[in-house]
Amino acid sequence: MLIMIILFKSKNIFLVNNAQTWFQLQRQRKSSNRRSHDGSHNIGGNHHRRLTKYLLNDRQYDPLERPVENDSQTVHVSMNFAIQQILSFDGKNEVIIISGWLVLTWHDYNLAWDPKEFGGISTIRLPSAQIWTPDVLLYNSADEKFDSTMRVNAVIQSSGDVLYVPPGIFKSICSFNIASFPFLYYRLFSGINLTAESNKGQLDAYIKNAEWDLENFTAVNDALKYDCCPTLYPFVLYTIRIRRRSLYYFTNIVVPCFLISCMTILGFILAPDSGEKLTLQITILLSVIMFSLLMSEIMPPSSAAVPIITKYFLCIMVMSTVSVVASVFVISMHYRSPKNHRMPIWVRKYIGDYLAWLLRMKRPRYDLSLNGIRRRWAAFENQLNVSDRSNGNAHCRSPSAPLLSNAFETLPNNVINTDDRSFSHSDDRDIHRSDSIIQFTPSPIAKSSPSRRHPDLTKETNSLDTEMIRSELRMILSQIFILTHHVQREEKLDDESQDWRFIAMVIDRLCLIAFTISMGLFTALTLLSTPAFYKLQ
Repeated sequence: MLIMIILFKSKNIFLVNNAQTWFQLQRQRKSSNRRSHDGSHNIGGNHHRRLTKYLLNDRQYDPLERPVENDSQTVHVSMNFAIQQILSFDGKNEVIIISGWLVLTWHDYNLAWDPKEFGGISTIRLPSAQIWTPDVLLYNSADEKFDSTMRVNAVIQSSGDVLYVPPGIFKSICSFNIASFPFLYYRLFSGINLTAESNKGQLDAYIKNAEWDLENFTAVNDALKYDCCPTLYPFVLYTIRIRRRSLYYFTNIVVPCFLISCMTILGFILAPDSGEKLTLQITILLSVIMFSLLMSEIMPPSSAAVPIITKYFLCIMVMSTVSVVASVFVISMHYRSPKNHRMPIWVRKYIGDYLAWLLRMKRPRYDLSLNGIRRRWAAFENQLNVSDRSNGNAHCRSPSAPLLSNAFETLPNNVINTDDRSFSHSDDRDIHRSDSIIQFTPSPIAKSSPSRRHPDLTKETNSLDTEMIRSELRMILSQIFILTHHVQREEKLDDESQDWRFIAMVIDRLCLIAFTISMGLFTALTLLSTPAFYKLQ
């Protein structure tokens, strides 16, 4: 709310509405000038000098005397306020500067004359310091001189009507409601205890301002009684309705801040393995803080209300801060491993399965349909029940990705059950095999002297070979079992690590959707809640 009060300090004033406006008198002056150029009137020279001497000296005119014939009478004064331009508005210091002029008219019986006696002169201009003028000042002036008007000549008609139009640069202290900044309407109230000539102010010479749009300028007569004085002081309340052209703030502050905040959404799409996820979110937060500091420099330090643009920046700043926290949490989940973090079953069930299904996410080798999730967890619960009945002898795991361990389980089972019986059968086979070898490939010693063969020696040799083969097989089986167990363990660890990464992806997707909806909602509420959003220019 902008408040400017111009106070007329004389109390013996009677207010009327029959004065001519400054523009009407200007037309009369031009008509008089045309007649003087035609030679019908002589407004200069000796006649003008005689008229000035007659009004100021011969009649002993006193500028301190009120222009009334009786002290009990009041001066009939009328005025108007003409605005030329809104020069500037300092919202931080709450000061507005307007250039314009006051249009004051009254009747002074001491300044009347007969034009026939002074060469037909009907209009004369006299310095305002030499005649009586109303004492009009800007009540809440922010100017060092306080009086912002300039002393000019007054136009005096032969009937005694006086027109005084002092121009000025009015620098006024103002206050306004900052809640809708920068999409604002301002009302500038000019309280003047003079009667308004009309219910509207003068805007004929108004020059448009690049930042402010003057939408309405009205005048209302009223009266006010102060506690110090018993006299009732009538005044005119001028209401100037101006609207800020907020296109500058919208394109240079709101739009860049919105685009930067949209980058917060892109931060949830960036993979944690890139190493720049957290850096991007922190950079966005610092950018929003920088824009909020720029806004604080142009807004007044008012605690009466929080501007809507400040609320918007505060929401974006809070969301950017939450995005940083969410990114830290996602990165922490992404790099977790079963070696130091065991995934709770509820995390796998409600986040890895049901929330992933709700967010329409897919995972290779996984059935993330609702029926598939229910079947998998029903089988897992049955496995837990069986495990409980068998006192924990059965090994059970939560549903996960199918392990390759099933392919390796048959290998040790096929070779681990080798016992002495199997080796005894192999001994017989080896004996027959050795006999056949001896039979079909006789050694030179056998050919030369068959009677020298020793069956006991052959049997001992075969038994020694069998023991060596059995020892080597045991060593091979133990190494195969170790390798199989290692592959199973590594595969299990890798699957659980993949589960953690998938959980991080689900949380990233959830933050992406939540932040997108929140960003659009906050922006829409901010813009639509402003009364002048559709009038950016």
